[in-house]
Amino acid sequence: MAPNLNAKGVSRRNFMAIAGSAAGLAAMAAMGVSAESQEIENNIPDIDVNKMTYAENEADVLVVGSGIAGLFAAVKAHDAGARVLMVSKGRLGASGMTPFARGIFAYDPDMAGVTLDQFVKSVSRSAMGTNNSVFTRQMAEHSLARVNELKKWGFFDSPLYFDSFSKPITERKIPVMERIMLTHLIKENGHIAGAAGFSLDEAKIHFFTAKSVILCTGAGGFKPNGFPICDLTHDGTMMAYDIGAKVTGKEWNDGHSANLKEPANVFGQWGGMLQRPPSTTGVEVHHDLGVEQNYNVYVQGPDHKESFCPKFFGQPLAGGPYRPTGFDPQGPPPGAPPMGREKGFGLESESGLGTGEGWIDGISAHGGTPPRGKGHGKPPGMGGVASGGASAGMSIHKSEGLVPINADGASTIPGLYAAGDALGSHMSGGIYTQIGSSLAGSAV
Repeated sequence: MAPNLNAKGVSRRNFMAIAGSAAGLAAMAAMGVSAESQEIENNIPDIDVNKMTYAENEADVLVVGSGIAGLFAAVKAHDAGARVLMVSKGRLGASGMTPFARGIFAYDPDMAGVTLDQFVKSVSRSAMGTNNSVFTRQMAEHSLARVNELKKWGFFDSPLYFDSFSKPITERKIPVMERIMLTHLIKENGHIAGAAGFSLDEAKIHFFTAKSVILCTGAGGFKPNGFPICDLTHDGTMMAYDIGAKVTGKEWNDGHSANLKEPANVFGQWGGMLQRPPSTTGVEVHHDLGVEQNYNVYVQGPDHKESFCPKFFGQPLAGGPYRPTGFDPQGPPPGAPPMGREKGFGLESESGLGTGEGWIDGISAHGGTPPRGKGHGKPPGMGGVASGGASAGMSIHKSEGLVPINADGASTIPGLYAAGDALGSHMSGGIYTQIGSSLAGSAV
């Protein structure tokens, strides 16, 4: 099945080179490793690269990824009059970081207690100036509208997101191609022209032509066993980098803790959180310098007994990550009611992300007010004895990915855009300053 691409301005030589590379990668993807023999064996023993078929697909806007960013990119592009096609290596609403997110930020000017200017200023202070305030403001200003759309689609009714994501996609008849592994972006005459990849389920190469491509492919980094996110392979960023796009965020690191006794027990550590439907968070700004957690554990060794205040929440070690004066974590007294509303920085509703184990200036530091009458506890993933090392190398949300050249998420390659964690918007800078802003920022 030889595609006819000349009429679309994409050279046959370019396509055949890309398709040939995709076919080679597809052949390698069909290989597996036997855990018992430690030898390579065929998962699809009769695959023949020379017999692989080709399929051609065309759209005005190609949305790559099917998480929260991909959902809104596809819906809004369709509503603007474009022919949209969504392609994902996973499943709609069920791959990448999106299924893990339980809280979404909603800035309601009538309820927040702070103005939009005050919010942006507070985030900028907490991020120590590493954020792009244009994107910080954009996230807050449009977050409530996105949350209201999600409510209409049933997003808050179930811990599983497929049904709610399917509703607007089905209503608009937006085609979705799942389990397609894109391997190359294609640039012609300096402008994005499409993409190529292969099916994970059949011996077929897929070629896509598009006027614009929006990468909604998430972030990247090493997430070993013990953390629920393990399929972030930075496909989008690397494909864009290969055709000359500028990327950012490699100087940041995000540290997460794990259970010392059972570090690979994902469901045991995070299952309670993942079984809850999502909810909204209100205005809550904190100074979450996550790298301190792993640094202190690596230097001092892990705790060996369960504690409501692991030592990496104590005084920072000399020589460790810099924490400015006034940003020190401190906890409310046991049994104290939720704090922060008098300053306009309290949660409007529980985030579903934790129990507020660290507090700064009366502002919850890790996602939620403490249960009334129970003091403050530990966040998900830190049950039992907490240790470091559950993640390495992935940046804080929105601080890595493609470099934007404007507020619309356009990259340095004309026609190529990014959204969500694939866009290095520096919405929160290099520090996680706002619980729920990751999901909201991706939706916006």
